[in-house]
Order: sequence, then C-alpha cells, then structure tokens
Amino acid sequence: MKIAILGWGSLIWQSKELKFNQEFGWKKDGVKLPIEFARISNNGRLTLVITQGGTEVQTLYALSNFKTIDEAVLDLAVREGSGRKSIGFYDKTKNEFSDVNFPFKDKIKKWIDQTDFDAVIWTNLKENWTEKTKDRIEYLKNLKGETKTLAEEYIRKTPKQIRTEYRKEIENQLNWTPTL
Repeated sequence: MKIAILGWGSLIWQSKELKFNQEFGWKKDGVKLPIEFARISNNGRLTLVITQGGTEVQTLYALSNFKTIDEAVLDLAVREGSGRKSIGFYDKTKNEFSDVNFPFKDKIKKWIDQTDFDAVIWTNLKENWTEKTKDRIEYLKNLKGETKTLAEEYIRKTPKQIRTEYRKEIENQLNWTPTL
C-alpha cells in the first residue's frame, strides 16, 4: 500500500522521527484544504489546523515508509505527540474515512484519485481558538520568552505556499515573514 502524508506546518520542517521517504521529499501539489492559524498548542504556539473558516491552500505531501494505514497512523500520532484519534485517514482501496464526519471528504477523494496513492493520512487536530481568546495578533504580541520565540519560529518556518488570511495579517502587523 502506498500512503501519502499531508502536511502544512511544522511537520514539513521539523519531521522529527516521522518515517517518510527522504528521497521523495515533500511535494508541493497536495490537496487544497481550508487551513488557518486556529489552534493553541500545549507550548503556546498558534498553529495551523484544517478548519471550516480557513483559507483554501495547497498542502504538501510525503510518502510514508509504512505499507499499512495502522502503522502510518501510529507513526504520525507519535510524531504529533497525540493519540491515533487525532490522525485522519482515507483508504481508497476500501473507500473508508476516519474521522467519518470529516467535512472535506470530496476534496481528499478528488486529489487522491489523481495520484497513484492507495491512502492518505493527515493531522486532524481540532480548532481550539475560540476557547483561548479572540484576537490572534494581540495573543501573539503578548507572548513572552521561549513561548514567543517558538510561536514566531512556527509561523516564519511554515511553507510559503500556506498563505492564510491570518498569516498575511501576522506578516503585516508583526513582520514575521517566511524564512523557508
């Protein structure tokens, strides 16, 4: 089974122990999904997630070294420091989605049908922005020390093609422009 791993944030530049085909690398013509800075991570960074209110951007993808969805999902969950339930997947050979309520199934199916992949996996962490605060720029401005450094690094190192509405605003107001 040939499995694609979708990415749009730190997975691209900080893969850690993720097992993917280094020679294949990260391709820039992944599925277009609505992505936005809409999650506060455990270390305080403002991070990107798939969200209804996001900007449709072209994701990136890599080739997993694993040949089964279970192994590939576990590998991505370990890299993300999360449980398996926070990893979405689509198995084209079975026409099976997890999460079954994933709102962008058609986009995934249309993309994978144009590839030779049998399955695709992605980080499916939920938006938690509204639980924290409302103004993203103010949130970022008020960060201190290491938390601010990590937040700025995440935003600056996010691939240039991930041009969300909030990224544009962050660049304009904080001058946190892309470094990669």
